[in-house]
Amino acid sequence: MSGVPASPSYDANQEEDVSSIDIGIYDVLLPCRRYRVTFKLAEVGKVSLTTEFLLRLIHTVDGMPEVTVAKFFDFEPQEMTYLLNDAVSLGYINRDAGRLGLTTAGRQLFVPWDEAPQIYNVDTRTMSVGFDMLSFSPEEKAWMEHFDNRLPELPIDPSIAGTARDRIPTSFKHHFNDLTSRRHSRHAARKSLYSIDEIVPTERFSAIVPVVVKSARTNPAQGEPDLLVWRSEEQLEGRHQITSAVARFVDELRMELPPDANMHYKILADLAPDLMRDYVGKDGVSAERFYRDVVSLKGAGFRKNRRTVPILGPLISVKTTRLLLDGLNRTCANSQVSCIPRKFYWRAPSNRHWGLSRSLPKLCDGISEYLATKVGEDAPPPLPVLIREAHTRGPERAFSEILEISASALPSSIEILLVPGLSVAVVVHLPVQAMNGHAVPLGFVSIDADVVARAEQLLQEVTSIELPVERVTEDMIDFPE
Repeated sequence: MSGVPASPSYDANQEEDVSSIDIGIYDVLLPCRRYRVTFKLAEVGKVSLTTEFLLRLIHTVDGMPEVTVAKFFDFEPQEMTYLLNDAVSLGYINRDAGRLGLTTAGRQLFVPWDEAPQIYNVDTRTMSVGFDMLSFSPEEKAWMEHFDNRLPELPIDPSIAGTARDRIPTSFKHHFNDLTSRRHSRHAARKSLYSIDEIVPTERFSAIVPVVVKSARTNPAQGEPDLLVWRSEEQLEGRHQITSAVARFVDELRMELPPDANMHYKILADLAPDLMRDYVGKDGVSAERFYRDVVSLKGAGFRKNRRTVPILGPLISVKTTRLLLDGLNRTCANSQVSCIPRKFYWRAPSNRHWGLSRSLPKLCDGISEYLATKVGEDAPPPLPVLIREAHTRGPERAFSEILEISASALPSSIEILLVPGLSVAVVVHLPVQAMNGHAVPLGFVSIDADVVARAEQLLQEVTSIELPVERVTEDMIDFPE
């Protein structure tokens, strides 16, 4: 799986930003279009030194007699004829009654700040360039996967949609040096844009914009978009239409804390009572105290006496993905083929746009590919199965099968990733320390046999799942010393 090792060693001490947390990971589609641009390039030309000196001389003394010029250069008649024919053929000098003068084109070669003539060659070129339809900045077309068509698309402002073609010349001029340096870096420095002659719209396409939703640790439910994975701060300054559209997308992710929020967190306590014991009181589970303890952790991996690890943030984050795969690596280290499940299950929460990131199919593939190494080449790889509420849409293209359950079967914010017999991750997606705001993923990853068995039972109560033929025993698990 690209970007994620198949059997990583979880690094509990990796560096991270201590002032903020990642609470959401998404990919959105940026509508783009290619344009065929026909334009002229002006390039500094070359003439002989003699012709250049002749032009300078006539520029200084317009109307100089030809015989005087011949004496100045000390040329024979044949040499003088060749020189004049060259200058006249270029259209820079006019011969009139034995005198030489600059033509209009010849006079235009001279500028106040340079005594040398500015001689250019003009070439016509055609370039196919992609522009996004929000900021009209250049955008390259990249490979799109089947999953990507399900990603949300940033909307185009209707007021500018009809004038897109008229905006391309200004953008092409503004970004001309960058566009040409990418394609013709060796000669770009000597060329400048002379004119834009024709612009023809061609194919439409979409670009992927990765969005990380971050929040301050002291105010976790107030998320803000971070686009630095996609573009630098300097590049984003010229794409304010895109940053504004992404900000609106992130703002739409806000939600109200449901009245039965305690029932959502109770799932964590029911499945992992040892982990949640200190957070359960007469009023139920204290999500805020649990959050404060988890956010202060520097990082924790699995140990023999720590088989359930609390997590904060999306399951598809790099940090949590490493923890998930590390857990599988440990429980599968010495397991028999009969302990490997044929399917693994991902229960989707009903939160808006959940799972709409390329990271989700990559994690599904990573789990499937790793488990496939344990069952051998002759057996089919374990399949990812999506469990979702009936009549809802989501990242179904990342899964091989879909199971639908009723909306009341499980609390709506609960996310469960179960690899039967081996591991389970459970996360609640609700605002923390706020009645309204962004969901803060909070939960755990466990390779504890009892926790895994409870999660299996929970899902068996709402749908049909397959379990492995045999269970992993204590001596099969690889715990660090």
